[in-house]
Amino acid sequence: MSNIAVKSEKVIARPIDEVRSQFVDFAHHERAGVHKGFQVSNVRQSGTGCTYTGRRRVFGMLQEDEFEVRVNPDGGSTMRSISGPNVGTTIKQAFQSLGPAKTLVRLEVDMPLKGLFRLLAPLMRVGIQQDLKSALEEDRIDLEERGYTKS
Repeated sequence: MSNIAVKSEKVIARPIDEVRSQFVDFAHHERAGVHKGFQVSNVRQSGTGCTYTGRRRVFGMLQEDEFEVRVNPDGGSTMRSISGPNVGTTIKQAFQSLGPAKTLVRLEVDMPLKGLFRLLAPLMRVGIQQDLKSALEEDRIDLEERGYTKS
């Protein structure tokens, strides 16, 4: 088995605490439909984060994974697929304050590739990079333009 790692980052014009909150508020993501190509449902809160079901289409096929979200002691967060076709995939989210109303968000995806997907690694890498850029822009819109407020 091989892995691919992809990184992306974006500056969001909101205070770091608000950005951190929105990035792990999956009940809000479910209600607001923050991401067009990724459906969040069945959000269950836990002491250090939550678990949710995520659905998306990859190469035309519907994929459904269960994700576990944990808030890290440093204020970042980690999402991990715990079941489904992408089990073992991790998404690390790191946040850096650039002042009272600006936050740099860094995302890093580490995805194990199995079977045929190993042969498609270059396409998968490009697809994940595009997904990260789109997701960051959708989160930026939710925070800056829609005015996300913590539930």
